[in-house]
Amino acid sequence: MPKVTIVNDETGESKQYKLGYGANLRKSALFQDVDIYKGLNTHLNCRGMAICGKCVIEPTPIENVSELSIFEKLHRLEPHQRMGCRTKVFGDITVKAGIQD
Repeated sequence: MPKVTIVNDETGESKQYKLGYGANLRKSALFQDVDIYKGLNTHLNCRGMAICGKCVIEPTPIENVSELSIFEKLHRLEPHQRMGCRTKVFGDITVKAGIQD
């Protein structure tokens, strides 16, 4: 079971938990009561439909998450960034969250 450490860049809060191999990062974070959004985007987001682009994260190491999806390419994310709602986890990662306005 992969271990995820999420550090919210805005609040400085950090939480660590385990999730199933290939699990969706946004869904697992919500289940663990971890906020990956910044400010009001916690309430004003697209609920995982990949439309708003407010769940941008920076996972490390990048090899332990899924490749860039078509939605992430449309939002023109950097190669080291992913959208939490489109990210599947395949190994231990540290995630910098709460970075997108």
